[in-house]
Amino acid sequence: MGQENSDSVELSQVKIIDSGIAIRSHKFSCSSTCPFSDHGYSQSDSAQRSKAATKLCGLIVCYLIVMVVEILGGLKANSLAILTDAAHLLSDIAGFSISLFTVWVSGWTATPEHSFGYHRVEVIGALLSVQLIWVMSISLIYEAIKRLITKQTEVNGRLMFVIAAFSLVINVILVFWLGHDHHHGHSHHDHSHHTCNDEGHNHEGEESRTGDEESMNLVSTTHGSSHMVNINIRGAYLHIICDCIQSLAAMVAGVFIWVKPKWLVADLICTLLFTTFALTTTFTIIRDIIHVLMERAPADIDAARLENGLKLMTGVRHVHDLHIWAITSGKHVLSCHVVIGSEVSPQGILQEIREYCELTYKISHVTIQVEQE
Repeated sequence: MGQENSDSVELSQVKIIDSGIAIRSHKFSCSSTCPFSDHGYSQSDSAQRSKAATKLCGLIVCYLIVMVVEILGGLKANSLAILTDAAHLLSDIAGFSISLFTVWVSGWTATPEHSFGYHRVEVIGALLSVQLIWVMSISLIYEAIKRLITKQTEVNGRLMFVIAAFSLVINVILVFWLGHDHHHGHSHHDHSHHTCNDEGHNHEGEESRTGDEESMNLVSTTHGSSHMVNINIRGAYLHIICDCIQSLAAMVAGVFIWVKPKWLVADLICTLLFTTFALTTTFTIIRDIIHVLMERAPADIDAARLENGLKLMTGVRHVHDLHIWAITSGKHVLSCHVVIGSEVSPQGILQEIREYCELTYKISHVTIQVEQE
């Protein structure tokens, strides 16, 4: 096959049904097994996971400190904008905890009862995180509207400014701390190469029976744990950038109230803007969660186009029972039945299908049942 941009190798199980024709079958063996079933990652991947876990733990500790300061200071300053920032930090902490748990889970070995592993824990955690954001945002919006109506509150603009400035300084430090990993993740990629042995078995002298099945394993490549780690770190980096913007806006509102104590509306406007923004960002997440749980074909894969591509392959007569779904974000699975002509080599078709799915659609786990006419 061509170049393999991969950190791990997955095995795609394939069945060949011989319709009464004596054929030569091959069994492809490889030293590594499907990561859904076995997570025997290399030392390099283990180091990547350890490094990401350290970064995420550092972020969680820093954000916990800032959140406590903002909660205490926001209550003392009577600033909803500061409390909104604290609530946003709590949702970030939940998100970082999910990422940390995902990095940890990536080292778990699948069981016969959980044959796909525990990757979908990430989806469940994201759902809980979104629900937390909704509860906090709705509560803050209610309080902001209540204050707008009653206008019976005072805000300490100076304290509000100081707390927001403290949060901004911490976030800027975290941006520089993660900045190296963020840019490094864009410019470097690990590649691993795996050699598989092909063991041939000649059955041409034997009479085969209709419906006999021979199993064979084909090697398929996928982005490994280091790719997942890069995504987690990049996601954390973007979260911190958004927190910097929110802290800066709270500082500006604090200055307004500090100079003009009657401009309390600045605090409430910040609260409404940021809570509304937080709610709108969850809509896409909820949509993706529903798609994964409903086992919908991934949005970046055109199922009809993929099926047409299979049908256009030389020797393919028909494709049926095509299923495409995602275990979690970025981990796609495909299974289907392919009917081929008797003059076509099953091994060649399988190799072509596997490369087509992997290189064109980045589907890492492919199961094909080939049926000969």
